[in-house]
Formats: sequence, C-alpha cells, structure tokens
Amino acid sequence: MNFLKTSFLTAISTIIRLMSGLVINKIVAIYVGPSGIALLGQFLNIFGIITNLGNGAINTGVTKYVAEYNENLNKRNQVISASIIIIICFSLITGFFVFLFSERISDIVLQSDKYRNIFKLLGVTLVFISLNTFFLALLNGLKQIKQFVLVNIISSFVALILSSTLTIKFKLFGAFSATILAQVIILLVSLVAITKLKDFKYKFKFSVNTNIYRRMFAFSLMTIVSIISVSLTQILIRDYIIDEFSIRKAGIWQGIWKVSEMYLMVLTTAFSTYYLPKLSELKSRIELRNEIMSGYKIIIPFVISSTLLVYLCRDFIIWLLFTPEFYEMRSLFFYQLLGDVFKMISWTLAFLMIAKAMTKSFIITELVFSLSFYLLTIILTKTNGLIGVTQAYALNYLLYLLLMIYMFSEVLIGKKNCLINKNKKMEGDYE
Repeated sequence: MNFLKTSFLTAISTIIRLMSGLVINKIVAIYVGPSGIALLGQFLNIFGIITNLGNGAINTGVTKYVAEYNENLNKRNQVISASIIIIICFSLITGFFVFLFSERISDIVLQSDKYRNIFKLLGVTLVFISLNTFFLALLNGLKQIKQFVLVNIISSFVALILSSTLTIKFKLFGAFSATILAQVIILLVSLVAITKLKDFKYKFKFSVNTNIYRRMFAFSLMTIVSIISVSLTQILIRDYIIDEFSIRKAGIWQGIWKVSEMYLMVLTTAFSTYYLPKLSELKSRIELRNEIMSGYKIIIPFVISSTLLVYLCRDFIIWLLFTPEFYEMRSLFFYQLLGDVFKMISWTLAFLMIAKAMTKSFIITELVFSLSFYLLTIILTKTNGLIGVTQAYALNYLLYLLLMIYMFSEVLIGKKNCLINKNKKMEGDYE
C-alpha cells in the first residue's frame, strides 16, 4: 500500500475524527471559555507525558520492528512479548506514582489541587490506556491499515459521545474525565481487532533476547525526550503567557494551536501510519530518496493549499470552532500557518531519524529546538505581544527544516555515504 492509498484511508478516519473534534471543541469553548481551553491544553500535555511514560514510550519502536520483522515470526513475536512486559511494568509503576502524587501534580500543572481525583483516575486506568495504544501500534506495524482506521473511527465516536455529554454536565471536570475514559473504552475495540486478524500468529514468551529490550529502549528514549520536551515546552509557554499576559490570552494561543492540529491531522496520521513502517523497511539510499520525493509530491501541494484555505477562511473557522471571545485569534493565523508549512516539510525528513534509530541525533535536535521555541517566544513576545508566539513557532521550524535538509542531503542528492551505512550497527540483526 503506497502513501496515496494510505493517506486516502487515513483521511476517512481523519475526517470523522476532525468532525468529531469540531463538535467537541465548540462544546468545550462554549462551556469553559478561553481560560478553560488553556487549562485543557495543560491537561492534554501532562496526559501525553504520563501515558507515554506508562507505556514505556515504546509504541514507535513496536511499529518499526513489527514492520521490519513481519516476515520473521520468531523475531516479530519476541518484539511483541518484550513490548507487553515493558508496558505492564511501566504502566503499573507510573500509575502508582501518579495516583500517589495526584494532588501535587494537579496543583503544579492546573494551578489547583481540586482536580486531584482526575489524576487518581488516570493512575488507576493507566495500564488499560497503555495496552490500547500498544494494540494500535501493533496494528500499524502489521500494516493492517483498514483495521487501524476502523478502530480510530470508533474511537472518534466514543470521544464525541463522552466529551459532549460529560463536558455539558460537568464542565472542565467532564472534559478531563472524557479524555481518560475514551481511551479505556476503546481498548475493547482494539483488542477485538487484534484477535480477529486471520494471519496473525502469536504466543507469549517471557524469555526474550536482551538485544530486543536494548532496541526498544532506544526508541523509548527518543519518544520520552520528544514527548516531554514538546509537551513541557507548551506547558512552559502557556505558563509564560498566563504570567506575562493572562490566562485568557493563553486560551487564545491554545485555540490557534488546536486549529493547526485539526487541519493537519491527515498528514500527521499518514506519517505515523505509512511513513514509519515504510521507511523502516527500506535499506538502500535510492529507495529512501524515491519514497521521500514521492511523498513530497503529495505533501507540499497539500500543506500549501490547505494552509491557504485555512487562512482565507479564518473568520469562519473562529465562528465555527469557538465563540466571539476568541476573535483575537484572527491576528495569529499567518505566522502559525507559515510554521505549519515548515513543520510538515521538515517532518518528512525528520521521520528518517526515527525509522533508522538515529537516537543521538533525534534527542539533540528535539531538545535544542524545544528550547529555542521557548526562548524565541520570550524574545518575540517582549516586542510584538501575543503574535510573537506564532512568529517564534514559524522561525523555529524554518531553522529545523534547514537543519533536516543539511542532515539528510546525502539521501536527497545521492552521495555515497548514506546514513544507512552510518547506522549499520544499530540496524544490524540480532539472533
């Protein structure tokens, strides 16, 4: 299945998810306002950190190695067994500490301890959430795209029903609770999808080669650094906006960030669904270059045309997704959308670092550019106000794109010293 076909299938799921997100976002905007949107953004960031710690942050590794060893049942099953062991151990330990320190986490992240029961709920259910994300990563690695899409479609409907009902009834508490409970409920669907696979044969083995754990934890390290650096940066920026301007302004910025997430869902989903397994399989420089260039023929026209459409329809989007309180967001669109263009073009190359287990390079770039985003935000907001956050976003991803082009010029222009050779040790077989 090529990128276009995968994009088409994931687009179906993404459109449904987008429509669901439109309704959810409108309800949340009406019932909690800009300040509630800001706190929900904080919660979603810490939720991402906790859930990734809970599953050992190995889902990317699961997708990569299951795809890479799909023809070797012994190796593939060892990867799956190791993943299950890691996830159960990490989720139980992380969940225990989240439950134990729920009051403190609530106070630090949400500026009040009244949400402590939300984090207790997250601690108790973390093992189920982690298993759900594992099963989704497994479906992706097995290239069961239709099943993967179906589970995501059902997940969208579950999220819509829960978020709408609980937010209307319980306001912000309901929005937080729905985020957690939707993941727990969908576990049943993803489990059924796995058990229904006809050609999938698996038997759990407790004894697994230690090299597999080493490889999985290399991805775990990359994902943990990525999630923590990105999420923590957003939390810090939101806190900075609250302190420097107001919690309402933080909600305005969270709104424009949400717009970006929504319309870019098609590409970001296709990246994780198609590109990661595909790039993991490819070994030669020519194959990699052809795959990236064929992807660019779709990605660049799509992202440019979609950002232009979003910009022209910005007033309608604010009316559709939010309330009149968010109209100030209008001035933030240009630089936010410009940053989105740089981001999507750079991600096509950046996925090579994940697919080829370039752990050191990935970690360094994530840390450096997360820090630069935060520092650029402080510098540019001092002189330009709230729009400086989106200017910092655009500038940061322009610099990131230039670095990606430099790092992978060997693949793009066809030099002999390909990155695959440089990472031969990491990509070598294990017994």
